[in-house]
Amino acid sequence: IHRKFPKSESLKDCMARSIPFYTDRICNEAVNNGKRVLITSHENAIRGILMHICDIPVEAMNQLHLPNGLPLVYSVKGRCITLLDDGSGKDPMEEHDFGPAAKYLFKPCEITDEFYDEMEKRANAATATADVSEKVAA
Repeated sequence: IHRKFPKSESLKDCMARSIPFYTDRICNEAVNNGKRVLITSHENAIRGILMHICDIPVEAMNQLHLPNGLPLVYSVKGRCITLLDDGSGKDPMEEHDFGPAAKYLFKPCEITDEFYDEMEKRANAATATADVSEKVAA
């Protein structure tokens, strides 16, 4: 059987393939279990996933520029994207052109990772206090 593969793939076709994989496999098997995930792919697949997780309107996608090889870090808890600090002291937002639709990509985090870390510390401290109280009562 000989099949001819398409020479290109539309964003819609790419999303039809990549979004179910992201939600069914990556989220269910890794993200929901507290694991960190590295996704590398071609630009259209990354665009589709970004549209999905950042609620970017279709009409804004042609105004979003994604620099090649630049790591984007998505916080599941904060529902936001940040850029890695490369140690140069330069502001990556000034160094790279993300286009007019960057506002959809770089929205403020809803809740920061530090907030979750602090809540986890408090919960652990409360559990430890309860354990001590139970032992003293016994």
